[in-house]
Amino acid sequence: MRASGNMRTVRIVLITGLFAISSISAFTAADSAVTMDKLESLPGYDLGLNGAELGPSGEKVIAYGADSNVIVFSSSDPTDYIEMPSIGADSLNDASFHPSGNSAIIVGNNGTVLRYSDLDKSLTDASGGSFAGSNLTAVSWNPSGSWAYIGSTEGEIWRMRASDDGGSDIHLLEGLGGSDAVVSIECTSDAVLCVAITSFSGIAVIERDHSVSWVGGYSTAWNDLECIDSRSSCVAISSSIVGTIHLNSSNPEKSIVSGVEILGTDSVFTGISHHGGTRFLISMAPYAIVEHDMERNATFPWLDNSDVAKVSVQLSGERVISTWALDDDEGWILTDRGNLASFNLLESKIGSSIGTTIISLAVPLALVGLIVTIMMSFFDWGTNSSIGKSRKRSKPSEKRRRR
Repeated sequence: MRASGNMRTVRIVLITGLFAISSISAFTAADSAVTMDKLESLPGYDLGLNGAELGPSGEKVIAYGADSNVIVFSSSDPTDYIEMPSIGADSLNDASFHPSGNSAIIVGNNGTVLRYSDLDKSLTDASGGSFAGSNLTAVSWNPSGSWAYIGSTEGEIWRMRASDDGGSDIHLLEGLGGSDAVVSIECTSDAVLCVAITSFSGIAVIERDHSVSWVGGYSTAWNDLECIDSRSSCVAISSSIVGTIHLNSSNPEKSIVSGVEILGTDSVFTGISHHGGTRFLISMAPYAIVEHDMERNATFPWLDNSDVAKVSVQLSGERVISTWALDDDEGWILTDRGNLASFNLLESKIGSSIGTTIISLAVPLALVGLIVTIMMSFFDWGTNSSIGKSRKRSKPSEKRRRR
C-alpha cells in the first residue's frame, strides 16, 4: 500500500512464520487505484452493522447488525432502502441469500434465526427456539439450496431446512472436534462443496452427504472466507495471511490449503468480498482495501487510508464491513456505522501501479505458495494430517461462515 511520507515495503514470508524470503520483499508503494465519489448513509446513526450480503442477482443487499437491525437496499442506489421492523434486540452476525434469490436467512446471538422474504418484503422468526442458548455466527445455503448450514461460537454447525409441518428440520453435523468459533461458511457450486473456517481449530470441507473433512489451517486465527461459484477454490484471510483452499471435488478430504503472510502494511485484514472474475477485495483496519487475484496469486494496493482521509476524515476511522462491484470499474463500500462511498477505477492507474504490481508479485507469490504448500505438508499444517484425524474422532462441534 502507499505510505505517507517514506516509501514502505512489504515482506512476504512463509505462512508458517519460520522462514522469510527477503528476495521477494518488493511490494512497491503506490497510489490508490480507485477514487471515492458519492457519499451516502443508511437510515439511523452509528448503526453498529456487522456485515452485508449481496443477493444472487446482484441487485439487492441485506445489511445486518446490532439490536436486530436489518436494512434491505438497492446495490446500485443505497438511498432506495427498506428498513425492516426489529425482531428482538440481539446482535445479528451473518446472512445468506437462498440461491433462488427469493429469501435470505439471517443469524445472530441467543439463537436468533430470521427469514427475509423478497416476495412480500417481510422479516419473520425462523428459529422456533431450536438454537436457544447458542450464539450463531455464520450461515450459508448449500449450492442446491436444499439445506442451510449454520455455525456457532462453540464450534457447532447444523444443517437446517423447512419441514413439512411448517417448522424447521435441524441436524447437528458430526466430525467436528474443536470448540473454537465458526467464523465463516461459504459454498461453491463448481465443486458442490462448502468450506468452514474457525477462529483456531482449522478449516473444514463439508461434503454433499454433510460429512466433514478437516484439511488444514489449524494454527491460524481465520477472520473471513469467500468462494467463487465458478471455481473449485476459496480464499480465506487472517489478520495478515491470504490463504487459498484448493477443493478436490472427487476426494474432498484431499483438498489443500496454501498461503502467504504479508507483513509491513501497518493494517490488518478484516474481511473479503468477491470483486469479479478471480479477483477479491480485502478490507483492512484502519479503513483501507487491497486487491487479491487468486489466479495470479497476487495481492496489490487498491485504496489507501490516507486517500480516504482526503475525502472524509470521519470515514477513514470507520470499519469497512462490505464491498460490492457493479461492474469492473465501480461499486460501493459500506462501513459499520452505515456510511457508504462509491468507488471508480482510475484509468491512469491501470497500466502503472496496478499492472506493475501484478507483474512483480504474481511469480514470486506463486513460488512462495509452492514452498508453503510443501512446508505445510511437512509440518502437518495444511494437509489432512494426524491432527485432522484426531479431530474427526472427537465428538460433534463446528464452524462458521461470513458473507
